Amino acid sequence: MKTYLQNKMLDGDIYFGARISLPSLAKELNVSVTPIREALTQLQHANIVEAIPNRGFFLPKLNEKEATEIYPIIASLEHLAISQSQYNEIDIDELKDIQTIIEQSTSPAAIVKYDLQFHEKLLCNFNNHVLHSILADLKIRVFMYEYHYMQSQELAMLSSNYHHRIIAFLSEKKIEKAANLVRESWLTSIDFIKNQFQNNHN
Repeated sequence: MKTYLQNKMLDGDIYFGARISLPSLAKELNVSVTPIREALTQLQHANIVEAIPNRGFFLPKLNEKEATEIYPIIASLEHLAISQSQYNEIDIDELKDIQTIIEQSTSPAAIVKYDLQFHEKLLCNFNNHVLHSILADLKIRVFMYEYHYMQSQELAMLSSNYHHRIIAFLSEKKIEKAANLVRESWLTSIDFIKNQFQNNHN
């Protein structure tokens, strides 16, 4: 269900603050409403969706406080995972391939999608199911923040610059330096998001 909701966001069919229609989802997935409700309840416990009594399930709206809380957590968890991982040439080649796709993409949604894939690939050698599960939930919420982040060409280029430097450090087996850059890359988003919220309320 998490992957399905993310794909719906990528397609522009669901956006934060919107009501999630159980009958529509049940029809699209060809299942009854009951498993859909159960899945959304699980996502509610993970703070991915919000349940409003007598109104239904919603994707919570973006807010500055949440962003400033989520990004440091992701930054720290990815730093931990990468600093304890091993990298070989296949990993590096795949990272380069994903980065090429990012730089050739013109759609912000596509850039975000492959940017998240880049980070997933960075963590693929870290065998800790709990950490991966926590990050997966956090990144469902962070998706729309990243979507707005990549709307800026300057910041998208900054992100790509981080990716190239990360790849370079991993190629040289400088794992800790790569991990530090990954943490820094996530944290750079916070000031931008704060500015976005401030500009929208001025």
